[in-house]
Amino acid sequence: MVRALLPLKPDGSSVAFPVRFVVSDSTDLLPGTRRVPFSLSMLGWALNEEASIAGYIDRAGTLLAALTEDFELIVIDDGSTDRTWEIATERQRTRPWLKLYKNDRNRGSGYNTKRAISLATKDYVFWQTVDWAYDIRYLAQSLHELMSVDVLQGVRAATTSARGMIVHRSDNPYKGLVSVVNYRLVRTLFRVPLDDYQNVTVYPRALIQSVTLESESAFTNPECLLKTWWRGATFKQVPVPFVKRQQGRSKGTRPRAILAAIHDILYWWIQWMVLGRRTDRGRGRVLQ
Repeated sequence: MVRALLPLKPDGSSVAFPVRFVVSDSTDLLPGTRRVPFSLSMLGWALNEEASIAGYIDRAGTLLAALTEDFELIVIDDGSTDRTWEIATERQRTRPWLKLYKNDRNRGSGYNTKRAISLATKDYVFWQTVDWAYDIRYLAQSLHELMSVDVLQGVRAATTSARGMIVHRSDNPYKGLVSVVNYRLVRTLFRVPLDDYQNVTVYPRALIQSVTLESESAFTNPECLLKTWWRGATFKQVPVPFVKRQQGRSKGTRPRAILAAIHDILYWWIQWMVLGRRTDRGRGRVLQ
């Protein structure tokens, strides 16, 4: 499959990189986490996140600098009306790795996912919410496995039961229920055997930029997974627990956003699965 281009020996075999472990005070890194020989693009988008944006930028910079020599943080302001953009531009003055973009109006998570992916320039791409809603320590610890697998997929373990849905899957029982229904619907209709479709995923930039993303809703994240699966990518699932928001307000489960996602799930199921109108028909694999 498509992976980041890493140096090769004259005989075509891969260069063996020395193992280097992270030295950092970051709480987002576990002991034994390795530095990686490839570059990283971290993506995020913000809507009225003046209380969170400065901490997000600093936290992301500390994490990325500990993991690799070459990185960027791409942040899209999704039509904020507070000081989010002002605070972010202040931070950018002393952080050349911070790339800022602004939407003309609020466009939502699907549009931002597509735009941020298209703007990425490094070897591998992943995203994290501005409220740092996912504990990515185990994902960071697994980055070195991208030398032998295409995609790392974060999963929230044991969160589809009634207790898991209420306690561990999201900020509150309502959001947990919405998330589980979304997961069950996508799993049943598209039959891709992953344990989570709305989590942090690490893709080779060349792979994810090569697929055409057609939705612009909360379904865009599952669409990324479906289309790379149909390209025949290999996946490894890694525990990435949900972290409940400590400040600000989540915007992803507004009724309008939920209805847009359900519409896209059903519409594209008909287009891709019933009518067969999709380019790729391969089958990926989940590696243990």
